Amino acid sequence: MTTKTSTLEVATGHRFENRELLSQALKHPSLDIGLEDNQRLEFLGDAVLGLVVTDALYQRYPDEPEGRLARMRASIVSGKSLAEKAARLDLASVLEVSEAQHKHRPEPSGGMLEDAFEALVGAIYLDGGLPAARAFVEKTFDDELSQAPETAAGHTPKNQLQEWSQQNRDGARPEYRLLDTEGPDHDRRYTVEVRIDGHAVARGSGSSKKHAEAEAAARALQSLEF
Repeated sequence: MTTKTSTLEVATGHRFENRELLSQALKHPSLDIGLEDNQRLEFLGDAVLGLVVTDALYQRYPDEPEGRLARMRASIVSGKSLAEKAARLDLASVLEVSEAQHKHRPEPSGGMLEDAFEALVGAIYLDGGLPAARAFVEKTFDDELSQAPETAAGHTPKNQLQEWSQQNRDGARPEYRLLDTEGPDHDRRYTVEVRIDGHAVARGSGSSKKHAEAEAAARALQSLEF
């Protein structure tokens, strides 16, 4: 195992007993090594990810109907979301591709990162069982799971604050400024400030800029004293 893959283990919170599984999860099909690439693990990880997210939503939101739960799940496990999680884990730096693929596309595409993330979930599942996979997925998507009802309904704090601002501040739109970034790449914390008409309104923090902005907007909405 390289230093980078050891760092990846720290980031996932799972130390592999069978490190060949982790190695396989990072082998792109362009290597032309048949069943030793990450496609079978991606197939498995897709199912495991769907199960864990579905179960988490089912348990957290007992009063939500099936249709709403389905929309929540779709917002969480979208290709864009998975690619963003893969980027946060820096999978691009450890994904193995052929020389020809690297020349054609020096940086992995969103689809490649999405597949690698799902393959990683599959590898964790095979190595540590469902409890290990559940721990990784729920930790990774904790913010999304907590905000799922608002996201699915389109009533996110940022949307609500924008509506309030446009109605009460002559059409002004909230502006979000990144104030600080702390922690290692795999465990970053972002602090964001929201301003309206040039005035600082509230601050928020989160594991991504998007979630820090959402927290800042939510805190602004709680006061509405600006």
